[in-house]
Amino acid sequence: MQITVSQHHSAAIAVITGDITHSAAGDLQEKLMAVLCSTDMLVLDCSGIGILTSAGLRMLLILYREAKVNGKKIVLVAIPESVKDVMSVTGFLEQFAIHNSVDDALAQVSKPILL
Repeated sequence: MQITVSQHHSAAIAVITGDITHSAAGDLQEKLMAVLCSTDMLVLDCSGIGILTSAGLRMLLILYREAKVNGKKIVLVAIPESVKDVMSVTGFLEQFAIHNSVDDALAQVSKPILL
């Protein structure tokens, strides 16, 4: 499992490649938590995830709760169908903002709010 992080204005973009299993989830959680603490929005590019186990779901839940408590946002993009199915069955998919690409997620955040 590999993670690459870049910054785009007030959003951090984390590209995850590999399987999020029990052996990788703890290390990934630690790295993503540090990124989340330093940004208003964390965009997780999931296009490179092969397998997401229950440990990976737990990691996402912990990140989601941390973001919510601190007024931050986590956005998932480019989720592979197999991962999307697991997240849908468990109810996790409904907890996150979902976009097809990083560009779509960043464009959505950049839109002005009309009152």
